[in-house]
Amino acid sequence: IGLILHSCSQEKQSETKDNAQTEAIQTAWEESGEWVQKLTLSPDKIVRNANWGQDFGSVNDSLELAESQPEKGKSYTLYFDDTDLNFSDISYIPNEQNKLQEIVFDIFVESSEDVQPLIDQWKKYLDAKFGPSETKGKSILWTKNKNTRIQLENVSTPKDPGIKISFKAVN
Repeated sequence: IGLILHSCSQEKQSETKDNAQTEAIQTAWEESGEWVQKLTLSPDKIVRNANWGQDFGSVNDSLELAESQPEKGKSYTLYFDDTDLNFSDISYIPNEQNKLQEIVFDIFVESSEDVQPLIDQWKKYLDAKFGPSETKGKSILWTKNKNTRIQLENVSTPKDPGIKISFKAVN
C-alpha cells in the first residue's frame, strides 16, 4: 500500500512542478515586452505556434512574405511600426523530409541603443522557457532543452543595428 501512495504523490509533485513552470513561462512571456510577444505570438509550442517536425506545408504565417526568400523555406516580414527601420524577417526552414526544422528571426532596430534592452528581454523569456543560457563570445546559447537549440547573436553594424535568433530542432 505504501508503494501505491508514494507513486501517486510523486505524480502530483511533477504535475505541480509542471504547472509552476508553465506559470513562470507565461509570466516571463507577459513581461517580455511588445516585440518579443509579437515575434513569438504566445509562450505555447516552440515559437510562433509552430512545432518541430510538423509538415512544412502546414506552416502558415499571417504576415506578408519577405522581399527576399531563402533558398529553402519561407520568409515573412513583421513590421513593429510605420517606419521601415524596426522590423524582423522570420524564416521557416524545412529539413530534407519537408518537416519544420528551424525558425530564424533577423531583427532590425532603428537605433543601436535598442539592441541591448531587446537582447535582455529575449534572454529573460528564453531562460524561463528553455532553461539557463550560456554566453560564448557575441552569442547567447540555450542548449539545455532536449528538443531545441537557440542561438541569439548581436549582429549590429554601424548602419544596421539588430540581432539574429535561430531556433533549431535537435536531431
